[in-house]
Amino acid sequence: MKLFELAYACHIYREFSDFDTTYERFLRETKPNFDILNPRHRKALLVWLNSWGCRQFSINFHEKASEQLRIWGQKNFSKLPTIGTSLLIFTDNDFVNAGTLYVNLRDMQASIRQRNGKSESVKFGPTGAAKILFALRDQAFPPWDDSIRNRLDYDGSQKSYIKYLQWVKNELQEVITDAEMHSIAENDIPKKLGRSSSSLPKLVNEYNYITITQGCKPPNLEDINKWLGWARG
Repeated sequence: MKLFELAYACHIYREFSDFDTTYERFLRETKPNFDILNPRHRKALLVWLNSWGCRQFSINFHEKASEQLRIWGQKNFSKLPTIGTSLLIFTDNDFVNAGTLYVNLRDMQASIRQRNGKSESVKFGPTGAAKILFALRDQAFPPWDDSIRNRLDYDGSQKSYIKYLQWVKNELQEVITDAEMHSIAENDIPKKLGRSSSSLPKLVNEYNYITITQGCKPPNLEDINKWLGWARG
């Protein structure tokens, strides 16, 4: 991924989606950091997840889902990377640990639905688990959705989540190398792209959302140069 491709996608994301509004509200309601053991924070999380399309967290079962989050948090909070830890410094052991955290969340019960007169358990699922890990450690864990997994051929398993993290890390390393050629430091990339509230992993998610989920590809260099010529007159 090139810097200009990321910049294009993030610009489109900012202008044509409303995800920032609810995400920034979630950040305000859980500042300075989201605490999964805080019931008010868990409620804010579930409201935000609903706004980002996670329908498995039915409003009628928020209390149940919150309790599941608390149970997971008590067992796993100490296994999370420290706040601010970057995906870019993950070791093999860090990836394995992330996979374990993910799969344990994925299989928690989010709600119960009725189908053909029978009660059916609804799990947090791959999308819910990844977004919760992102909420907990935004510098380390990127979100994903069904479209992204399908396009990149990830099946939602523990192994595929680890592969996705490794893929995101590689994409970010390419972006950072490109940015350095333009005298842009790694930590300055979000601000330069007008995405100060977004971590580097979230920027990749914004790119994926625009280019994969919405199918809006970045222009090629030929078109960019043509437009630049028009802009110069």
